[in-house]
Amino acid sequence: MGATGLEQYLEFVRERAVGGREMDRGELSQSWRAAAEVFKEMQASQAGAADKPPVLPLPAAIQSHIDELTTLPHFEQTFNHVPVAFGMVELDRLVVCQHHIGRASVERMLMQTARPVSDADLARICLPLKPPDARFKVAMDDGERFVFISDTHDARFLGARIVNPADIRNFPVNGHAQAVIALTVGFTTNVLNVVRYGPRMVLNNGYHRALALRAMGVTHAPCLIQVCAHWEDVGLVGGTEMYRNGEPYFSTARPPMLQDFANPKLTEKFSCRRLTREITVSYEVDKRQISL
Repeated sequence: MGATGLEQYLEFVRERAVGGREMDRGELSQSWRAAAEVFKEMQASQAGAADKPPVLPLPAAIQSHIDELTTLPHFEQTFNHVPVAFGMVELDRLVVCQHHIGRASVERMLMQTARPVSDADLARICLPLKPPDARFKVAMDDGERFVFISDTHDARFLGARIVNPADIRNFPVNGHAQAVIALTVGFTTNVLNVVRYGPRMVLNNGYHRALALRAMGVTHAPCLIQVCAHWEDVGLVGGTEMYRNGEPYFSTARPPMLQDFANPKLTEKFSCRRLTREITVSYEVDKRQISL
């Protein structure tokens, strides 16, 4: 809570917590102030804690995994905006810009992962080669509007492109197709990923995995590092919060860090409503006669 604004904190409780609208705003505000004081003290006592974190070499045992990952067709499409590198990052030195974590996802990983965590398991968890094992289905199809739902927030619209009809098999249409517009929905290249800018590394993706691994006693994890030389690079590859409100993460003496999620003086737990990701895709056709 120390790094999260009070208004943002109260809004989260009101909108997401079970019974949040009936909770006493005065008590919530007081708990936030107590956390803010702790975080303020950390600015002095832990100044520089996130600066210049070392990156260790990858274990030789997972190099073949990295080689396979980087040859996947969608990998180059996803990570071609800035230079990238792979290395073992120290979880406790990572800066965070996400303010809440779904504990159920962390608990599920803790139950499904054998201990001690092997190098192969680390590679599979942090740098997966396959999409997640999550529900994904069509909820509605009326011919012009399509609704998809999924259990994971990683589901999203992946883009549009024109496809040659000859490249599509068993695709009947009412005429002689000259072009096909493909609107793609699915899962991203969902790897543990940090943005490195200046002396700091900010966790960009993989929060639940990072916290679960930390809870298992893992101190370093294999990670894709996006190296940003300019602030505009951060806007290109980082999340919206990271770029629009970058000062707390890149400029303060002691930014919010992954280890803070384990600090009871900085956190509160709430029972929250389960969320389902819904994606709606629709199209519009406009026909007209023009003079050339």
